[in-house]
Amino acid sequence: MIQKSDMFKKIKSLFVVEGPAGEVVSNDEETLGSEAKANTSTRSEVSTSIISTNTTIGKGQPDQKFTDLLLKAIESNNMEGFDYLEYKNSLKSIEQVIPDESMRYKSAFEMAKTMGLTKEKLIQSATHYINVLVSEDKKFRDAVENQKTKQIQSRTDQIQALEKSISEKQQLIEKMTKEIEASKTQLDTFRNEINDAVVKIDLTNQQFVASYQLVQGQIQEDIDKIKSNL
Repeated sequence: MIQKSDMFKKIKSLFVVEGPAGEVVSNDEETLGSEAKANTSTRSEVSTSIISTNTTIGKGQPDQKFTDLLLKAIESNNMEGFDYLEYKNSLKSIEQVIPDESMRYKSAFEMAKTMGLTKEKLIQSATHYINVLVSEDKKFRDAVENQKTKQIQSRTDQIQALEKSISEKQQLIEKMTKEIEASKTQLDTFRNEINDAVVKIDLTNQQFVASYQLVQGQIQEDIDKIKSNL
């Protein structure tokens, strides 16, 4: 398996590279430059501050913090021995020497066979990392639902209570007018908070999905190419 020292940076270099504005792009789209500094956000930080996180990433684009989160999960579940990650590393190391993709996959596999790797084990290990990503996807979606419950439902309940209060106060005499106006102002504030929360949650969710598709797509593409070229 990849050595534990700088393991995350090594795994990250196999899948993504940071663009000029810090955006995450595929290694297939850009030549890898210097290693990006590892994002220190933990899984718990992402799930507990999902809405408050500020970002300048475009809507639906891969986000570095989520890509790092997914790759750290792969790192934590790195299988023992020579597996898909080592094979992918071999592919990367010879891409300048062997431009032809089919030949590169075959050559990397010939080297991998000397380490005891078979085609079946290669696909099995790649599938293992797909399953790791599926697990992270479920954790993230659970966190999203939890945040919706905390930050939207509570505000929805408050809005319903205020609407009832406003309806009742409108039946009172003139002395209640100021209290009604104050409640309406608070109602507008809560509605604005819901709108902001929904936008932030949707954007965060789309960024995670894009990061998930970026990493999952590369692994799936490699599996397809392994099946067709080996």
